[in-house]
Amino acid sequence: MKNTFLLFLFFVGCTFGAQAQAPDYDDLLIYFADGDYEKLVDKAQKYKDGDDTKNDALPYLYASKAFYEMSKDQVYKDDFPKAFNDAIGDAGKAVKKDKDGSVYSDNVAFFTELKSAVIEEIRNMVDAGDYNRLRGTVMKLQKLDPTDVGSYFLLTACQLQIKDKTGAKLTLKEAQERLDAVESVDGWRPVDFEMLRMGIYEYAAFLHSARQCDKAKEIMNKVKQWFEDDEIFMAKYDEIVNSPCS
Repeated sequence: MKNTFLLFLFFVGCTFGAQAQAPDYDDLLIYFADGDYEKLVDKAQKYKDGDDTKNDALPYLYASKAFYEMSKDQVYKDDFPKAFNDAIGDAGKAVKKDKDGSVYSDNVAFFTELKSAVIEEIRNMVDAGDYNRLRGTVMKLQKLDPTDVGSYFLLTACQLQIKDKTGAKLTLKEAQERLDAVESVDGWRPVDFEMLRMGIYEYAAFLHSARQCDKAKEIMNKVKQWFEDDEIFMAKYDEIVNSPCS
């Protein structure tokens, strides 16, 4: 009788453990591998709404991957017109819910590709001087990559351009703190350098146009050490540091 009771407790424990165990989300992986992005998004949403799974990073990651793939295919344009923005949004939520950083490190190639795509949008907005839209897009990038330094300088420049002086002051403080905290750039990716180059230059260019040339030169010199072999940066450096103050 005693052995029967112990055996009963063993099976109850196993059953409870199986129920408490988090899902491995193999179904989402299979949908993605099969290119069945609509089913993936639908199933991921159920996980995102579930009480036991809404705080897991993986459903958001897979949803982001699906939305990103759909954003590149015209077939999905009518049914998923905001697929690219949804990809960024879900990627940002995945990063936020990735408490130990394992999801990000296991999928760094995807996050890098998505960041590159966002930077391309940002570059087009900078070239067009579309600062109102630029502000929102830079903020989306910061959710995607909260550690990015250059985006804070670009956001500062954007806020200055649209005359949001209060916001610019707060953002600049954080930008400078983040830059001062950089001890090494050995682990930086090309996209990280590209964002820093763009952000620093746009901020310095605004200062230069506002006749704050000493400040413009100072910020360019602060990062020059990391761009000595970067022809694009050095051309912009010469434009700021060696040209007359307008």
